[in-house]
Amino acid sequence: MAFISSFNNIAKYFHVRNDKPVIDDYIFQFHYKLTTNILLMFCVLLTSINLIGNPIQCMTNLSKKDDVRKVINTYCWISSTFTYNNNPDFHQSSNINEDKIKIRYHSYYQWVPFMLFFQAITFYVPHWIWKMWEGGKIRIITNDLRGLSMDSVQERLAKQNKLVQYFIESFHMHSTYALGYIFCEIINVINICANIYVTNKFIGEYFLTYGFEVFKYNENDQNHTDPMEEIFPRLTKCNFYKYGSSGTIQKMDALCILAQNVLNEKIYLFLWIWFFMLAIMSILALLYRIAIITQIIKKTSSFNNIFKLTNNTLMMSSLFRKCQIGDFLLLHLIEKNVNHFQFKEIMKEICANLNLENSYDLHLDFVPY
Repeated sequence: MAFISSFNNIAKYFHVRNDKPVIDDYIFQFHYKLTTNILLMFCVLLTSINLIGNPIQCMTNLSKKDDVRKVINTYCWISSTFTYNNNPDFHQSSNINEDKIKIRYHSYYQWVPFMLFFQAITFYVPHWIWKMWEGGKIRIITNDLRGLSMDSVQERLAKQNKLVQYFIESFHMHSTYALGYIFCEIINVINICANIYVTNKFIGEYFLTYGFEVFKYNENDQNHTDPMEEIFPRLTKCNFYKYGSSGTIQKMDALCILAQNVLNEKIYLFLWIWFFMLAIMSILALLYRIAIITQIIKKTSSFNNIFKLTNNTLMMSSLFRKCQIGDFLLLHLIEKNVNHFQFKEIMKEICANLNLENSYDLHLDFVPY
């Protein structure tokens, strides 16, 4: 019985609720729902591989000794490994001047899971700020109106009238509410751009062009070095130092295989595609929001024809003259939490209370947000 009780406690977190309030749009949800879960999934995957498998295997002259091999593997993993940029030919000359060879050190691989976890947190922070700022307003005013309902017509109208009454009584009092939402949207744009910049620095300033180089190589440039192997090398070198029999320090060259980079290269290719797609969508959504705010402030009617908010231009013009930005945002969120039939009835009551003409010709897709 205790096992069943524990299972029920865990299962309730995976229960799909159709009455959960919606307090943002799809682009906003892409940040804190989709992106956060993707990053956490990659973090758990890499952490599991590091704990269960062997992310690095190094080979030296003393590789036959298990204790020495484990020490070298641990040392090279926690310190760093390196590769040669210009791929020198070791077969032609035994005297290679390392000062003339560009060496790239790689120490990011042990920090990848931590970096992914930190990035997941940054994508959730704007949602947390908006959730605190929103204060459960949508959850309260749309209570018993979300999801499926078996109420009678009188009960449904009574609940809708409470919502309408709240909207009329708090008319023009939602400017701070809208300001918080727009502020969090700006944070989302800044956050995705900052994550692209930080990721680019994290993997050696190759992230910005990583996807382009990979696609170019796969299409028609396979005679050159694979950019995946160049940025995420699978075979690296590591210098290990130990005391010899005479007490002098001896240098040991180790050849290391970074098996984790086979997965890292795919993860960061996916993140390159998704981060840039999300950045473009977020910037366009913010520009769209600015265009809406500009039209509402100017009280212009040209916005009606562009976005086709309603079939009645006269009614829409009257609504623009009366409503403010916060009122439109609240109506937009109400529309997301009730069905179209209920929203149409709610809008009829609101328009009637605001004395708008021809309110019964209102189109369902009302709010531009």
